[in-house]
Amino acid sequence: MTKKILFITVLTVLLVASCKETPKQESNVTPQTEAAKVVADGIVKTSLTDKDGKTLEMTFDNSKNTATISLNSGERIELTGQKPASGIWYKNDHYELRGKGDKVELTKDGKTIFKN
Repeated sequence: MTKKILFITVLTVLLVASCKETPKQESNVTPQTEAAKVVADGIVKTSLTDKDGKTLEMTFDNSKNTATISLNSGERIELTGQKPASGIWYKNDHYELRGKGDKVELTKDGKTIFKN
């Protein structure tokens, strides 16, 4: 008799515990200012704006492993792809573009000139 009461009690506790509503997870996705646009096979164009209003336009040629960037519609800078652990990494003799997700940082000779 005591085994039946113990069994019913354990079964009731498990039933109540399993019926509780689980908390809903909120999405941590942040909206981007402009979506990336696939222009041609292996070529992707996108642009980002920082808090100061500077605009960085980027064109990635995945078949050549290069990126062409333009800061505030100024000079066009050609960068060569590197092997990052994760994210992106492009550089030339003076400029370096690194990023992961929607966070990008452009440096010139070690000084940050764009960061969103």
